[in-house]
Amino acid sequence: METYPLDVHGYVYEFLEEIDKRIHEHKYISYRGLDKFPVREAILGTTHTLDELHLRHGSDICVFKGEYKYHLRLTDWNVQEIRSRFDILPGNVLIVSYPSCITGNYLPDFRETLDHCYELGVPVHIDGAWFGQCRNFYFDCDHPAIQSVSVSLSKALGMGSNRIGIRYSREKVIGPISIMNDYQYCNVSDMWIGVEMMRKFGPDYWWRNYSKEYTKVCKDFGLEECHSIHIASKDDKHYGIRTPLRMLIDGMYDERGTDRGLNDVEKSEK
Repeated sequence: METYPLDVHGYVYEFLEEIDKRIHEHKYISYRGLDKFPVREAILGTTHTLDELHLRHGSDICVFKGEYKYHLRLTDWNVQEIRSRFDILPGNVLIVSYPSCITGNYLPDFRETLDHCYELGVPVHIDGAWFGQCRNFYFDCDHPAIQSVSVSLSKALGMGSNRIGIRYSREKVIGPISIMNDYQYCNVSDMWIGVEMMRKFGPDYWWRNYSKEYTKVCKDFGLEECHSIHIASKDDKHYGIRTPLRMLIDGMYDERGTDRGLNDVEKSEK
């Protein structure tokens, strides 16, 4: 507790400065153009951004089929799913994970998708939950269609239960996130843990330390390597490899990567 912030209400600024610094220090992955997003706000994980977008835009939101399941959960399985940019219509709001949770890396023809959205006046919001644990991914965020980019520490440092991150926006939007930041009603304890974690482990932690173990898991199970360390592929399908990877690294059987690790709500989900 000796390093715990004395000014807990003002600590959000230190957190935002630290996480922005770490994002720009990554070598295996890069978001360029974030300097074009002057509004920096703390978020309770990237799902905080998704919550606010769904609250503000409702049925106008569209996502690619196969996107993060949270969109379906928020809408009782009624979110507007698209298969290509040609399904995007005027009045839509596009949310897209990038790096993509569908491919674990890039999406095909994504630049054309952004151009299409800009021509239609469709705002695009980037869910960067997979940033920090991918490799060989370099993306310029400064496309005029993109209005916000959100990044968390969940997958980057295994801090999913801490719910902390940053949202970069071109313009300030009045809503739950801005109110939380303006009034400094923030989860300072988790931010402090996040700062300590970032300082201890640094950027690109997984690939710098466990790329050999990842390759071994893929080889042993007959899987193809991906650019996301959490998954591998076979026959165009992705498989989570948390359990065998954790076994190699820690000698521990981690059932969270298996059906046994699902809670009752997850087991009963559609």
